Amino acid sequence: MLKQLKEQQREIETKERASKLGDSDKTKFIVSLKEPVRLNLISPKDAQDLMRAVESGQMSIKEAIKMVQAVVESAKLQ
Repeated sequence: MLKQLKEQQREIETKERASKLGDSDKTKFIVSLKEPVRLNLISPKDAQDLMRAVESGQMSIKEAIKMVQAVVESAKLQ
């Protein structure tokens, strides 16, 4: 899961630099939240808040992915 998030982050960074970020990238991010929610690493409400922040432009996809990565990494350490 962590590898997948890092790969997604690299992809997003490349597209952000090229200004080619689209709805499909937001959808990929939303789909990537399923596993952390299923494993109880993120609450459904927190996942929903992240989705809203990304969709409304309050947070970049890159920032949201970094937050999810931090949660997954901290869970790995426990």
